[in-house]
Amino acid sequence: MRVLIASIALLTLGGCATLTVVPKEQLAEQRLTPGAEPIAHIYADNWGWYLFKYIPIITGSLARPGAVAWPALFSDQVRIDALVQKVSEESQKRGGNVLTDLRTRDRSYWAPQSLIFWLNEFEVSANASRQP
Repeated sequence: MRVLIASIALLTLGGCATLTVVPKEQLAEQRLTPGAEPIAHIYADNWGWYLFKYIPIITGSLARPGAVAWPALFSDQVRIDALVQKVSEESQKRGGNVLTDLRTRDRSYWAPQSLIFWLNEFEVSANASRQP
């Protein structure tokens, strides 16, 4: 019975990927990097449910973060390297060529009520600038 309830909860809660960009217009003309033109502050987050912490069951999709879509099934997309790549791509897309203050955070935890499931969540943020 517990496994059935946990399975229903996993499918209901799913996983989610987020990409948030604060453009330079909202930075009150603050410099993010000395000698470089500020572009944006970029934040990416992805989380999902894993069996025994290492086997992905349902995760957010980095292909379309923030979009209402089915999460990725059995695809390990909750990884620091994938989030750093997403932040770097967004910086380049906006004309940035320098990332500073790149920070990562692991907010993963074991769901003790389920006995076997983990919620893995990683966050990455950075300042994007353009240096001549």
